[in-house]
Amino acid sequence: MPSGPLLTRALALTAVREMQGRDGHVVELGAGTGEVTKALLAAGIAPERLALVERDPELVAFLRRHFRGPHIIEGDAARLPKLLAAEGVAKVATVVSGLPLLSLPNDVVTGIVHGAFEALPEGAALVQFTYGPSPPIPKGLRERLHLVGTHGRRIWRNVPPAVVWTFRRPVA
Repeated sequence: MPSGPLLTRALALTAVREMQGRDGHVVELGAGTGEVTKALLAAGIAPERLALVERDPELVAFLRRHFRGPHIIEGDAARLPKLLAAEGVAKVATVVSGLPLLSLPNDVVTGIVHGAFEALPEGAALVQFTYGPSPPIPKGLRERLHLVGTHGRRIWRNVPPAVVWTFRRPVA
């Protein structure tokens, strides 16, 4: 089910806040049908600063028909640095994820999160939402990668209710 408008707006506003003062792309993981993409564009992110990553070939074709301007990249988010390099996306300002981390196998989550932080510059954030009551990145993985997570308010009017989390490595 696509994310609701209150959730997509919260994700987009968080992404805009996190990209301030940073060069590079906003990378959206799991772009799906483009609901978050629409919110990112509506929040003022220039299409040429968006890189959409989607694994499903049918959804990639859908995104290419409906969005002009963003880089649309077909591939697995667990291979993010290689995907971005192959598409010429050299700098990343922030990563926004709509992937269902809580329902994915641990090794897949590890690959996705590790890849996101490999692509992100020091101090930049991964913005991730969850429907669950706890952080979407497991504690052990957060500790191994030295991630600090903060969350926004629960969006009760989304179906199901959701929370936007921001994860980053503290600047040394």
